[in-house]
Amino acid sequence: MTRYRFLDAMGDVVAEAELPDHRRALEAAEEGDVEVQRVEHLGPEGDWRWSGPLLG
Repeated sequence: MTRYRFLDAMGDVVAEAELPDHRRALEAAEEGDVEVQRVEHLGPEGDWRWSGPLLG
């Protein structure tokens, strides 16, 4: 499992979750009640990395 965080338009973290892959994380961003502008995952060096474009 990979740790993901979901950020709003101001760059504030609105949620965090452990999910199996980027696809599921991007789907979760679309399903949430808060408008997520960016999804990041925790990289192997402990840094946050962009997980891909949102579809909506």
